[in-house]
Amino acid sequence: MTDKPLKLLAKDGEDIEVISAVLQDAIVPLEDMTYEVADKNFIMVVHRFCWCDGERPKESFERVCCAVSISGVRTVQVQGIDLSNRSEMLELLAVFLENNSMQFVFSGESRIKLELEDWTMKLEDFGEPWPTTHQPCHT
Repeated sequence: MTDKPLKLLAKDGEDIEVISAVLQDAIVPLEDMTYEVADKNFIMVVHRFCWCDGERPKESFERVCCAVSISGVRTVQVQGIDLSNRSEMLELLAVFLENNSMQFVFSGESRIKLELEDWTMKLEDFGEPWPTTHQPCHT
C-alpha cells in the first residue's frame, strides 16, 4: 500500500455513508469485538479490503487491520450471530444510520444494532497491509 494509513471521523449520516463504502467487504472476527458498557464504547478490529488502491494489477489486492470505535453507545443488539462462537468471522456488507441507531449488516442476514446518544465514530488503519489474491465479488 503506497498511501498513508486511513484515519476517519464520523459524526452524521453523510459521514457514515463514506465509512460504509470504506468498510464494505471487511472481514470481522467476532473475537475482536467488544462493548464497554460503563464507557459506552463499541470497539472492533476488522480486516479491511483496500478498494482504494486502483493502481495495482488486478491479480494483487490488499487487506489491512482497521480499528473501529463508536462512543455514545447506549445498547447493543445482535441478530443472527452466535456470540458463544468467538471464532466466527463475519463479512461486513454495509453500515447505516437510522434515527438514533447505527446498524452493521453482515452476510447471512446477521446484524449488529447500536442505539446511540451524542455519538462519534472513529476508524483508523494500523499495522502493515498484507496481500490477498481474493477480491470480493457481489452477485
